[in-house]
Amino acid sequence: MMNGSKIPFPLTIGQRLLAMVVIFMLALGAILIFTHTAVKTLDFDVVVLDVAGRQRMMIQRHLNEMMLAYHGIQTDLQRTQRVLLHSVDALQNGGDVIVNLYTDERHLIPAAPTARIRELLEQQRVLLEQFFARTKALLVQDPDHFPSSESFALLNQLQHELQRNADTVFKLFSVHSRQNIANLLRSEPAIGFLVIILSVILARQVVSTSRRLEREIEQRKKAEDERNRFFALSPDLFCIAGLDGRFTVLNPAWEHDLGYSLTELQGHAITAFVHLEDRAALTAELDRLKQGSHTVQFENRFLGKDGSVNWLLWKATASPEDHVLYATARNINERKSYEEELALRDRSINSATNGIVIADARQPDMPTVYCNAAFEKITGYAPEEVLGKNCRFLYRTDREQPGLDIIRQAVRQGTEARAEIRNYRKDGSLFWNGLYIAPVNDQQGRLTHFIGIQTDITQQKQQEAELAHKTRELAQSNAELQQFAYVASHDLQEPLRMVASYTQLLGKRYQGKLDKDADEFIGYAVDGATRMQRLIRDLLEYSRVGSENKSLEKTDSEIVFRQVLNNLSASIRERHAKVTHDPLPIVHANPTHLTQLLQNLIGNALKFQGDAPARIHVGAKALPEGWEFSVRDNGVGIPDDQLDRIFSIFQRLHGPSDYPGTGVGLAICKRIVEKYGGTIRVESTLGKGSIFYFTLTTHRETVGPAING
Repeated sequence: MMNGSKIPFPLTIGQRLLAMVVIFMLALGAILIFTHTAVKTLDFDVVVLDVAGRQRMMIQRHLNEMMLAYHGIQTDLQRTQRVLLHSVDALQNGGDVIVNLYTDERHLIPAAPTARIRELLEQQRVLLEQFFARTKALLVQDPDHFPSSESFALLNQLQHELQRNADTVFKLFSVHSRQNIANLLRSEPAIGFLVIILSVILARQVVSTSRRLEREIEQRKKAEDERNRFFALSPDLFCIAGLDGRFTVLNPAWEHDLGYSLTELQGHAITAFVHLEDRAALTAELDRLKQGSHTVQFENRFLGKDGSVNWLLWKATASPEDHVLYATARNINERKSYEEELALRDRSINSATNGIVIADARQPDMPTVYCNAAFEKITGYAPEEVLGKNCRFLYRTDREQPGLDIIRQAVRQGTEARAEIRNYRKDGSLFWNGLYIAPVNDQQGRLTHFIGIQTDITQQKQQEAELAHKTRELAQSNAELQQFAYVASHDLQEPLRMVASYTQLLGKRYQGKLDKDADEFIGYAVDGATRMQRLIRDLLEYSRVGSENKSLEKTDSEIVFRQVLNNLSASIRERHAKVTHDPLPIVHANPTHLTQLLQNLIGNALKFQGDAPARIHVGAKALPEGWEFSVRDNGVGIPDDQLDRIFSIFQRLHGPSDYPGTGVGLAICKRIVEKYGGTIRVESTLGKGSIFYFTLTTHRETVGPAING
């Protein structure tokens, strides 16, 4: 058996009856004298009874071979069918008959002696053909699915009818044989002589039959051993249980898959090993089996010996007359894991805010085979309106788009691509689609599908359009402002120089000759004209910084620093200042801009000083993207609430009587730094000084006009 014990091999009904006939005829031969015709008649009767008795055995063998073939084990099913049909034909019509299923041994027998036997044999032929046809229909079914209950019921019914028919034929042949013997008993001449002859013949017949039976038993044992090996080696879980659901026979796969020894399972109820949540369903399924139903594709969780949960897929059928259940189970943990993973992916895809579609690249026109919920939300099209169609319907007649050319080329080449495309919703409204497509290949690298991810970027495109419009307006406004400032500065310079010159001339010529108020008024006029000239000059410089295109070159900051000190030498001496510096790098910059930048910052440090002598230090620190310069002073400092204002144009923290200036210098510094892609900031403590930091990036080759004022 599947658990290691041996399956008994009982003699078939035909073999038992044959033995009885031989014994009966031996006893009869001891007391009867048969003629030569009697011996031949008895020989025919033995063969006929042997063949008729084998019908039940061969029908059962055919059923066993069919079940083995159904599970993929090779059998000589067609030979068994041919032998069955041939034996029925020989019994009915007489002639050459195979008397051994495992050899080609043949005998001649007469036709069926009565019309009743011939009629039964004809019925047996019809039933056999139906039985073979039903067998063939079952064998072509998927071995992973049990046959339907109707198919099994019909097969069992045909088997029982065949066996009943075979039993009836055997009984009728037995009756006829006994009648032959009775007739022979009335023939008493030469009894003594024929007793000897008959005894010898019958002895030979008994020996021959015994040997034949031994060979058949050996063949049957071999077939049973092959079936047991199949059960033992099968990776599926085979079991036989009683109608009460208790295991009786199991194959070794149970121990391999679940960890239990076979003795730990035998005699125990199946439900004892099933997950608590699945026991009610299993109990209901067992009840259905007891009522004659069949189990196909039934899943439940079976607990392993180590406490693990194992998903099993069951197929089962019941044999109420034998009070047993036959079942196979397959461990589907891996499949369940895949299913859970796929379910998680499906939930994730359906939860995504991006529209996701999958197109089949193997079919003409690449129809859509999947779309998620976000796709419907973005486009307004339900899945049933999309599946089977190419997504080109989303751009309708708007087909001349650069983005579509990008997508078409990627599809032709089987590559990924990104593009922005104008699409149209179901209601006809336009939306911008930020589309990304990527190819999906099979294990052999063949393109099978494309996945498309759609993002509604309509709002982004609107914002980009608004930003571009405002940028153009701002650029135009700045250009006009710069042009105005440049022109105005030039146009104002000449009349202002005239006013300043004549005002200064009045001051020199009439100072002290007029009253005190006149001298004061002339002084105000001269000071105002001078400040106006300085303001116009600074404004002109600010405008130039914004409008110039300067190429960058390797600039030695040390040389620039010395030039700045030379330009500010008078102020440095006047304020008794000390200006120091760290080693300064060579940078990619425009020398004029760098000079302006350092001169404005150092000039401010000299200007905004208290009573102590000025101490100014210029430093430089390398950064991954460039350099950070610093200008540290010990001046008056800047209030915290003013730190964000000082880089705006015309912003002054002090009155002109305290510290002269126009409020343009730091704005120029900011504009220069930002042209280089850098930043400028300040840290300050009121009364203790300030540190100005600015960065210069190293990746630019040129700087263009600024558009931000």
